[in-house]
Amino acid sequence: MQEKFTNRAGDVIQYHKKSTIWPGIKLVAIINRPYMGWLVGNGANIDFWRHTWATEIPLREYIEMPQSLWKRCIA
Repeated sequence: MQEKFTNRAGDVIQYHKKSTIWPGIKLVAIINRPYMGWLVGNGANIDFWRHTWATEIPLREYIEMPQSLWKRCIA
């Protein structure tokens, strides 16, 4: 990271550097999405209504529900 985002003097660069690996990461994520899953653990960081569990949009967008019922599940 230091090599990529600092100049020869060690100062942080002030311009955008295009990633050479990000396009590949995005492609692999698209291909592998059907085979990926959630590791819920104790559920403390899971937001049932706002996270995209199985589709590209969150569950709350599929149904009409008052915002007051979206209760976030983070302790």
